[in-house]
Amino acid sequence: MNRIACSSRDLEEQVALQGQGSYMYKGQTHYPLPVVDLKGRLEHYSDPDVRTALVQQLREAGRVGSFCVVNHGIDEKLLMEFKQVCREFFALPLEEKINCSKTPIPGCYRPLGYQGQFHNRTQKSFVTQRREVFEIQGSPSSYNHDLVPWPELLPSFRGCLEAFAKEMQGLTKWMMETLAEGLGLEKDAFLKQIGGDEFHQQVNVCSYPMMEKQPKEIINPSTIAFGAHSDLTIMNLVLEDDVGGAQVYHDDRWFDVKPIPEGVTLFLGDPMECMSNGMYHAMIHRVVAPENNSRFSCVSTVEPIDKERTVIHAVPELVESLGAPAKYVPYNFLGRFMSIAGKRFEPEIMTKRFMVTDAAVLDSLRDFSVRDGVFHIGSRPLGSFTEGF
Repeated sequence: MNRIACSSRDLEEQVALQGQGSYMYKGQTHYPLPVVDLKGRLEHYSDPDVRTALVQQLREAGRVGSFCVVNHGIDEKLLMEFKQVCREFFALPLEEKINCSKTPIPGCYRPLGYQGQFHNRTQKSFVTQRREVFEIQGSPSSYNHDLVPWPELLPSFRGCLEAFAKEMQGLTKWMMETLAEGLGLEKDAFLKQIGGDEFHQQVNVCSYPMMEKQPKEIINPSTIAFGAHSDLTIMNLVLEDDVGGAQVYHDDRWFDVKPIPEGVTLFLGDPMECMSNGMYHAMIHRVVAPENNSRFSCVSTVEPIDKERTVIHAVPELVESLGAPAKYVPYNFLGRFMSIAGKRFEPEIMTKRFMVTDAAVLDSLRDFSVRDGVFHIGSRPLGSFTEGF
């Protein structure tokens, strides 16, 4: 990959180091994720060749499945203020954060607010998630934002978080369109599968607690801050500090990802791999608890609005171009989400990663319904909507 020029010298050096050589591991400690300069999303570039080159870079990055974008058009001052106010929130007294505990809110897909450390997401999870989270729904915004349990001692938190969510919505839509364009598709090829221009965005602000230093080769459930998985969502956009902790799985081993605080890291999810008919990849990743430091990150997720009725499938044009059957069987988004959410942190993810190549695997998910507020696959109840999230 060619060296990518960036606005600041320090950032340029990081990009060059992170992205040099091919996209595959070359023996260094850190996995060299692609780093793509979005050039402020091309507002000041009239040369069509510049855009064409950028689209090609994003297409190649999508084949890896995770990559970092810089010069992404989000105001740097907003990002700095956002990181600072989030640190201030997690530094609040525990009783103040508990007052912001997650609350079911009409019009929202799941409870919003604060969730403390060591919360077991599901009884079947291989690891206990070692992180604090404050979660909001960015879009659709049909619910009353005033009902979110915002911290009274930090009034600036709400405005900053909502402004950040809006900026990430714009970047998300642009990325979805450009990744489709990179495969020779219409810009809305992926978006229209999940409902069009408006999609469900969930924003999770996360703080990972400091762990005592220990040898890197010692990795056990107590040192995993968020377990190994590929994403069930369409894609996740991650903003983080310079502490590190994210790891990706490649060639049967784990590699650290060198953070670029000025950038936004994208992880394409299983639905994107399915929609692209395997041309894009969903990369397995996890978060290891930081040593002698705390870690901050914020994740903006992309999901369909009408999860119950959304069927994820390979874009027909991509199937036709190959002249062969689709590599992935169509599946119900929410049916799969609810059936697999409690299993995706188990060790088998490393050898039995989800690949929709057998129709029998998903026959039951086609018989998906909601009856009396309870989700069912066939006659089997799956529990309430919040179970497994």
